[in-house]
Amino acid sequence: MRSAASGPALIEVDHLSVTQPAAGGRPATEVLQDICCQVEPGGVLTLVGPSGSGKSTLLRCFNRLAEPGRGAIRLGGEDICQLDPRQLRRRAAMVMQTPVLFEGTVRDNLCLRPPGHALDLGESRLAAVLQEVGLDATLLDRDAAQLSGGEKQRVTIARALLGDPQVLLLDEPTSALDPPNTARVVEVLTRLCRARGMTVVAVSHQPEFVRALGGWVLYLVKGRVKAYAPVSVLDASDAQADSGLRAFLAGVVEPTEGRPA
Repeated sequence: MRSAASGPALIEVDHLSVTQPAAGGRPATEVLQDICCQVEPGGVLTLVGPSGSGKSTLLRCFNRLAEPGRGAIRLGGEDICQLDPRQLRRRAAMVMQTPVLFEGTVRDNLCLRPPGHALDLGESRLAAVLQEVGLDATLLDRDAAQLSGGEKQRVTIARALLGDPQVLLLDEPTSALDPPNTARVVEVLTRLCRARGMTVVAVSHQPEFVRALGGWVLYLVKGRVKAYAPVSVLDASDAQADSGLRAFLAGVVEPTEGRPA
């Protein structure tokens, strides 16, 4: 299998398997099976596949919101299971599908941090990070509840950026947005990849998002890797591509696999 990293990898997934424990009379289920992939610094990897294929579980493993099972995940050469979870989540920041903002202003939301996280939260820093995500500094004192869905999602990205993460983890960040706001979020992410050299790992059900973000795609079915290749060569007419992946890129909705994503 070819590697997504042309040089030293920032992220390495080495024969990872994850088992969902038995519960409610149901037997234990292997959600991910023998996953191998890499992401170079500044690279992009998008996880795609039918609902229930293990995409979100794999994404959550990168910052231990889900615990890796057998095998290993390394960040900058370090086994993530040997890292303090709080420090790991600062290095690999998660942006959820539905933007979560708390009561108060945009400034309040940007300044919200766990104890012990010393960050520059001065006026110029907050204004700069909003500018990075295409928002004006005048929004700092706006009630966060008054923002549009797209603005809220960009504020959550700005909040993640304040910690200067090495990796941005995106769990279907545009699935709840209309097309214009989707386009704005995609433009922000592609600009961050260029300007910051940001490493991105994303989950998406949207072919247009995958194509716009570029990089590499990992196609999962029933917890196994079915395809792993650069997005640039995975044209829907490419006879070498997996048929399910070709269908996905052509915009054909696939059936679910009947297990958690």
